[in-house]
Amino acid sequence: MDEDEARTIFAELSQALTGIAIGKLRPPNDPNGVFEGVYHTFARNAGPYAAGWILERFTTLKTQGLDDDRIASAILGDADNGPVAQSIIKLWLLGNWYTPGTSRNATVASSNVYIAGWVWKIMQAHPMGYSMQEYGYWAEPPPAPLAAYVPPPAPPPAKP
Repeated sequence: MDEDEARTIFAELSQALTGIAIGKLRPPNDPNGVFEGVYHTFARNAGPYAAGWILERFTTLKTQGLDDDRIASAILGDADNGPVAQSIIKLWLLGNWYTPGTSRNATVASSNVYIAGWVWKIMQAHPMGYSMQEYGYWAEPPPAPLAAYVPPPAPPPAKP
C-alpha cells in the first residue's frame, strides 16, 4: 500500500477505535497539521511491521463488511494488534505515543498534537498551560454538548 492509502486507512481505523468521526480526525482544513502529526508519530513509533499489520487487519475486517464497533472489538481483542490499537487511542486522546502494552515512557507527538488532544474536547477543558478561552470561562456552561465531539453510546444489542 502506498503512503496516501496508508493515511486514509489509518484515518478510518482511528474512527473505528475512537468513535470520533473521520471528518473531525482528518478535516479538509488542518492548518496545524494535527492529522499528519498523529499519523507520522504512529508510523515512526509503531514501526513498519506493526503499522502495516494493523492497517492490513483493519482493511480485511472492513472488506468482510464489519461495522466500526465490531472492527474495534476484533482489533483490540487481538494479541498482536490490541496493544498497538490502544496506543493509537491514547495518541488521539492524549497527544502522546505510549509504547504498546505500557502506560509509561510516553513520547509527545508535538505541541500541536498535544494541544489538539481529544481528551480536552471531550472533557471540555484545556491542556495545562494553554487556553484559547478568556479568563473565567469555567463559570459558564460548556460551549458545545459532548455529543458534538463523540456520539452517544449505542444501546446494547437485543438478546435473542
